[in-house]
Amino acid sequence: RYERPNRPVVLTDGASSWKALEKWDDEYLASAFAGKDVIAGNYEMPYETYRAYCADNTDEMPLYLFDKHFAAKAPQLLDDFHVPPHFSDDLFAVLGEDARPDYRWLIQGPRRSGSTFHIDPNSTSAWNAVVRGAKKWLLYPPSEVPPGVHPSPDNADVATPLSL
Repeated sequence: RYERPNRPVVLTDGASSWKALEKWDDEYLASAFAGKDVIAGNYEMPYETYRAYCADNTDEMPLYLFDKHFAAKAPQLLDDFHVPPHFSDDLFAVLGEDARPDYRWLIQGPRRSGSTFHIDPNSTSAWNAVVRGAKKWLLYPPSEVPPGVHPSPDNADVATPLSL
C-alpha cells in the first residue's frame, strides 16, 4: 500500500514500549557516553563538550549529534529500543556487521537544530523515532522537488540550501 507506490507513511506508537522513553535523559546519555567522542556537525568532540554546547546554545542553526557509531561507543543503548516490526526485513543483514552499509544513527540536538532536504544514504527508506522533545518533518511527494533543492539527473546527489 505504501512501499510500491513510494508513499510516505506515519506510524504512531511504534516506540511506546521502548525503555529509551524512560531512560534516555541527559544524565543517562552523559553516563553512557562518558569519556567517549561523538560526531556533531561533522566534528568529533567529547560528549561532555557537546552537552555543554547544547545547554548554552544561541546559534541560528545549531550543530546536532549525528553519530553512526553510537552503538559501538555506548552498546547499552541497544537494549533500550528495538526495530519496529514493520521494518524487521533487513536485507543488508546478510552482509554481516562489518560489510553492511551504515544503517543506524543516534541523532540529538538542541532547539533549532536539524537537517536540510536530503536523500537518505544508500537510497534507503528510513524510520525515525522521537524519544524526547519534538521534531518536524516536511514531506514532499516523490515526484516533486522541494524549493531550493537541485538533484543530479540520476538523483544520486542533491545540492541543498543551508536553510529555507
